[in-house]
Amino acid sequence: MKKTFFCIITLIAVSLLASCMFPHGESSSGTGTHGESGDGNSGSGSENIVEYGIDDEVRACFKLVNEFRTGDEAFYLNKDNTTTTSLVGQLGELTLDEGLCRAAQIRAREIVSNFSHTRPDGTSCSTVFAECSLSFGAKGENIAAGTASSTGRAAFTQWKEDDKNYDGQGHRRNMLGNFTHIGIAYVYAPSSRYKYYWAMVLGR
Repeated sequence: MKKTFFCIITLIAVSLLASCMFPHGESSSGTGTHGESGDGNSGSGSENIVEYGIDDEVRACFKLVNEFRTGDEAFYLNKDNTTTTSLVGQLGELTLDEGLCRAAQIRAREIVSNFSHTRPDGTSCSTVFAECSLSFGAKGENIAAGTASSTGRAAFTQWKEDDKNYDGQGHRRNMLGNFTHIGIAYVYAPSSRYKYYWAMVLGR
């Protein structure tokens, strides 16, 4: 079976967003678009990073994702940017998974110094699953950075992408994807360029 890899990176004001989906497991090919920070470097500050674990902000984001998946806004634009694909009534709630949250925490910390779906060691972001002994077949990742993503609700709103066209709704499609489990984490790096860094890891 041909394996595929999709990557979208967008720069919005003081926020960075990116999404990847691995529908058949590990990735073998990729496409991407980059904003002005094309090298993915989000600045220094890795020496002073605050990690929060599964706190109220993570749970708030998790709740919003499930409300989105099971509500009447569960749709995304098609490539013609006029018609939509509706998944209303077709998606179940995701389970907040501690293992995926650990993976998301690793990724949130890593993107402080390298805002990319490529990890600091040069491997794909999907390798964090094996590192955390997670055996999901389908994998997805959303990442965000910036003061506009300082809370769980703000990060979710950035990923929801209500005001974007098809090309800009990769994060939205990930949240509406055929996944069963989710992990969410964020860190605060006060001396870094973007301060707040969020990672969402999805699996099935």
